[in-house]
Amino acid sequence: MLRPIATSLPLGYLAFALGMIVLAADSLGWVEDEQLLVGVLLASYAFPLQLIATVMAFLGRDTVGATTLGLFTTSWLAFGLLDIVSRPGSTPTVLGLFSLSFGVVVAGVAVVSSRAKPLIAAVLVLCSVRAVLDGLYDLTGSSGLQRAAGCVACAAALAAAYLGFALLIENAWPRPLLPLLRRGEAVGAMNGKLSAAPPGLLGEPGVREQL
Repeated sequence: MLRPIATSLPLGYLAFALGMIVLAADSLGWVEDEQLLVGVLLASYAFPLQLIATVMAFLGRDTVGATTLGLFTTSWLAFGLLDIVSRPGSTPTVLGLFSLSFGVVVAGVAVVSSRAKPLIAAVLVLCSVRAVLDGLYDLTGSSGLQRAAGCVACAAALAAAYLGFALLIENAWPRPLLPLLRRGEAVGAMNGKLSAAPPGLLGEPGVREQL
């Protein structure tokens, strides 16, 4: 017997939006001398919620969604712990290298997502740009790059919040009100007939190809 599960993507993207706005506030100087509190919030709030969303997405066999959420899940924990243990205002070189590499990986996931889910891809592109700018700031110490990363983080938070609420409304209301811009297989996965299910594992009862 296969047990139906709810989509975890609204939880994942709304938690992501809240974590990203905290990063934006830190980069833009909205919170002064509160690096420790920023780290605690990221590690204690954003990390566990996205961890739950990631696990449920894997159980729902949404590989792209689970991979996307999973990459960010432990990044919240890593950034949070670094904020907690590092000296206020420091720019560790290893963090800069990690952020640059993380941005490149996220850009790759965005390319994969763009085929069927361009809105998710757009959020990932913003996250990739923020990570690259933040990495360059850690390597150079440029305050301009720090502010730019904060501005992009604000845009990413707004985009992720829109995505989270659009997914939530789609599941909770009689009809979707906010467009999600799905294409190709993603549209078929949501609206296709059961008789059109593909063969093999994806054709098993209760399996939906994408959330």
